[in-house]
Amino acid sequence: MLHCNLVHGYASRLGSILWPTTIYVNLMLSADVTYLNLRENRYLPWFLVVFLLRYARVVTNVFGNLKYRPTPRPQSPKHHASDITVVIPTTHLMSVTLYRVFTSVLRHPVPRLIISTAGPVAKEQIAIFKTLVQDQRVFILHRNVVSRREQTAQAMPHVKTSLLILQDDHTYWPAEPAFIDSIIAPFEDPSTGGVSAVLEARHREHPTSFSGFWNFLGMTYLARRRFEYCATSGIDGGISTLSGRFGVFRTEIYASKAFLMQYLNEYIFFGKVGPLNADDDKFHTRWLIDHGWKIKLQAGPESTMTTELGEWPKFNEQVLRWMRTTWRSKPRQLVHKMSWMRQPYTTFSLMMWFFRLSLVQEAAMFWLLRATLKEAGKLARFPVAALGLLVWIIAMKVVKILPHFRKHPRDLVYFPGYLVFGYWCTLVKIWAMLTCWNASWATAKVNEMAGATVMVASGAVEELGEPCRTTNLEPVVGPDSRIWTSFRRACKRRACNPAV
Repeated sequence: MLHCNLVHGYASRLGSILWPTTIYVNLMLSADVTYLNLRENRYLPWFLVVFLLRYARVVTNVFGNLKYRPTPRPQSPKHHASDITVVIPTTHLMSVTLYRVFTSVLRHPVPRLIISTAGPVAKEQIAIFKTLVQDQRVFILHRNVVSRREQTAQAMPHVKTSLLILQDDHTYWPAEPAFIDSIIAPFEDPSTGGVSAVLEARHREHPTSFSGFWNFLGMTYLARRRFEYCATSGIDGGISTLSGRFGVFRTEIYASKAFLMQYLNEYIFFGKVGPLNADDDKFHTRWLIDHGWKIKLQAGPESTMTTELGEWPKFNEQVLRWMRTTWRSKPRQLVHKMSWMRQPYTTFSLMMWFFRLSLVQEAAMFWLLRATLKEAGKLARFPVAALGLLVWIIAMKVVKILPHFRKHPRDLVYFPGYLVFGYWCTLVKIWAMLTCWNASWATAKVNEMAGATVMVASGAVEELGEPCRTTNLEPVVGPDSRIWTSFRRACKRRACNPAV
């Protein structure tokens, strides 16, 4: 049984346990309706509206998860590992995390890995990197100005394969031999343009602590996203965003002049803000949908990847950036006709995001439940009804992250803090809406590091030098090798402050 479906088998069983409580609450309300119809009770319709806004999508997502199946690996595939080029944009070649990432990539038989760097720091690190990393498949590109979009575009002329993997510098490939076959299986369908794998945040095995709590928040963030992606993919075959952390594309899409022209010159707010460096994942998702390409999700156990997420204060800042991105990008996707035609439920779920304010909605449900019972003359029933509603609310939160607690039961101690953080995110979401025009987070460091502004006229890609390929053919080996030791020593000598 696939992991994704196993997980939501537990969700189904949890739902069966909660049915008696749910039915009991509904019976209490329906008893009032027998002598007070909807016209006479002012509060009951509003309670039902808020309740449905909050949970209709969640319940539907449970069934979507049960329906989801990843694309099976074909017996005679059209595509193989030799058809893949991997591109990793980064600004820090001497990062220990980057070493772990490309080592995990090079365990697999990919023919070429392009590391696209930018900025003065990375430029100084190229020479020592080439002496430490000894694999003929590794190429390095460099440009002066830091921009993820331009660094990606810079690599496109050097991609000679039919498929392209674009990922960040802190997402690790699994050692599973079937990984590549799994993630390229959907490309047997010629209408598939992009494929996403599922991501899990690395559990740092902290003892119960402040750091462990933030690591838990990062892991549960990705667990909730997996829950939603499996649901929408199971219902209409779509996902809301093909993540910038990892995605597989047909090279003809990303390397096309039409794509690059818009990719490098995206503006928002009537052309007042841009060109954007952020929101590249939202851009390529919209492009694929608008141009008739399918987006597939591979959520089987052999295609589950690990990434770094959940550090204080970085995670809190990331949540704010992600919400600003969503406020900027989702309205544009909602007004695209192709989104509603090709993946209606996914687009509906996108729309419902604007109504998801847990702090406001849950407080409103308790108030409206009390007002409903009071007007019906049944206020004495409120404590029991409120308890039933509370059990339902908690259950709907647990069902999304149940797989995490199954793997890491000790993390249950963080669940009360998880609830508080969810309510805090309501306030962050409102603040993000009020400041969504602020897309400068990604370019602030650019100006600081490079002293320049990202400017690409007419969609042209500036080519800064030839690829720097290592000449010694000794393969990269595991994390206990002399290369790993050399990386740490080099970082210490140059005060590179490597990410861990």
